[in-house]
Amino acid sequence: MKTNREKLLEQIEMVLPGISQREIIEQSSCVIFKDNRITTYNDEVSCSSKSCLDIECAVPAMPLVSLLRKLPEETLSIEIKEGELFIKGKSRRSGIKIEQEILLPIDSVEKPKKWKPLPDDFTEAIKLVQECAGKDETMFILTCVHITPKWIEACNNHQAARYKIKIDIEEPILIRKESLKNIISLNMTEFSITKTWAHFKNPDGLVLSCRKFVEKYESLGKFFKRTGEPITLPKGLKEAADKAQIFSAEDADSNEVEISIENNKIRIKGNGVSGWFTETKKIKYKGGSQKFTISPILLSNLVENHNACEIAEGIIKVSSGKFNYVASLGKVENNE
Repeated sequence: MKTNREKLLEQIEMVLPGISQREIIEQSSCVIFKDNRITTYNDEVSCSSKSCLDIECAVPAMPLVSLLRKLPEETLSIEIKEGELFIKGKSRRSGIKIEQEILLPIDSVEKPKKWKPLPDDFTEAIKLVQECAGKDETMFILTCVHITPKWIEACNNHQAARYKIKIDIEEPILIRKESLKNIISLNMTEFSITKTWAHFKNPDGLVLSCRKFVEKYESLGKFFKRTGEPITLPKGLKEAADKAQIFSAEDADSNEVEISIENNKIRIKGNGVSGWFTETKKIKYKGGSQKFTISPILLSNLVENHNACEIAEGIIKVSSGKFNYVASLGKVENNE
């Protein structure tokens, strides 16, 4: 069948958040073509989108995506032939091994029923809050984002964030940060909650389903009630954070920079396996020496949109409209 290459590539790229690089479930590194849809599933995330290919099989995702990205043709001829996905261009041929028996349990994901509109600032809330969720698998709760009818929040034991937002759900749910972060760039506008999944949909018909959990989440309210000495984060700290994360981002599990405040100065430092970067800015602050760590992405957003802070005993706090953030402070031991 004749297929538009760019359209097919776009459809497959949209469902990539649901693939698994390590195939812990058989065919979880594949895209599934079935019933005119493309589906991926890795036990915690499932993605499903319309398909311009009317075929039924499992195809290794990354070889297919890589090939479609490199082919120059606007239109390709694609068919299943002798156990392969046979792709034909003007002077090019390729075959990608497929499995016609679909073993991936995509039918275990409950079908969304009633779709409800997401608040306009839902994506912004997730973008800010998920930066405070942890990655330590031994502390499962802290790897999740807590979504409630009145706010979204997350905590990793040394920082916490809460975004006030009304969501039409009956009870709070937990979703793994690594699952939920995929919606940030997908323009999701609707959602549906089923027994074990939270589903999100965008205007293009892409459905991203995240496994939900209902474990009890400790209340974070007490951390946001503290008050202290007001300070203002300098705007230039955003550009400094961009430089510092050149090195801090080398730690994929903990991309954080260190902030030190003392003697009317604020210093940012990013460390990585290949080097480090530090920069100092002036600030009006008369208190004792303090330091904390923070995601450079979150720091950039705070500086740009919520730069009025307070320093109380042991914490730094941001409270700006719907958004609240707090981090625990430590003493600066060495400022060299």
